This record gives sequence, C-alpha cells and structure tokens, in this order.
Amino acid sequence: MSLAEPAPCSALYRTGRVTGHVEGRLVVDVSVASECDACAKGRGCGMGLLARRQHQRVEVRPECLESQLAERYPLGSAVTLTVERQAVGYLALLVYAAPMLLALVVSGAIARVAESQWISASVFFGTLACALVALRFLMRGGMERFRPRLVS
Repeated sequence: MSLAEPAPCSALYRTGRVTGHVEGRLVVDVSVASECDACAKGRGCGMGLLARRQHQRVEVRPECLESQLAERYPLGSAVTLTVERQAVGYLALLVYAAPMLLALVVSGAIARVAESQWISASVFFGTLACALVALRFLMRGGMERFRPRLVS
C-alpha cells in the first residue's frame, strides 16, 4: 500500500445525541431524525418512513466517573460511537449463520433416515429454535465486546 492510498477503515462510526444518564452510562439516540436538520425543524425528510423505529437508543459506558457524566456529556450534546467491523461480521455469523447451519445439518441427517418429510421440517425448525435459545443463554455475559464504544 502506498502513502497516497488511504488505509481501509476498520470501524463503523455513528453520531447521536445524549438523551440521558443511567447508572454510569450514557443513553444516546442514534435515530435518523436526531441528526437530520429537516426532521429537527419539524418538516421531515422522508427517511423517517424508512427507519425501523422512531427512536433508536443505545447505552454506552464512557471512560469517566459517574459524577462527571452530566458535566462532560450534557443532555443534547452530540457524541460519536464506534463499532469494529470485525465484531459486526462475527456477530452476524454467530446469530444468523451458525443456528441456520446447525439446523440444516441436523434436519438433513434426519431426512436420510425418516420416512416422512414433515419430520425433517419440524426437526429443522425445532433445532433452529433450540440453537437460538442456547445462543442467547451462552452469550448473555459475552455481549460486551459487541457494544458500541464512545469516541467523542
């Protein structure tokens, strides 16, 4: 890579507004309307129709004391959050691909020995549901690595 070429970005950034302070964490609104000038003036821009939810809030733990939160991050102030691209890809693989692949393998094995096609279909959906419940149970303490981090 030459010096003229920019380095590829390894993180995703998103800006938002501080909407609250809860137990040592910042509550940040990262919805489309919070950063859109037309929406802020009440005119709307049309992106609100495409957004899934009106308010998308994220809780972030800043690197300061709880007593300094209100001073350093007042309500309504703009902040920037980041998530590593690798973490997003790993989370998508873990949540979507792993349970689906497990369900396909198990139902495929059952289809070879079962006499009815409905058994294979029910095993597929049962395995998928069980894999998702197990994933939620196993990841309950390890989700911190996928949380957004405060940049500014």
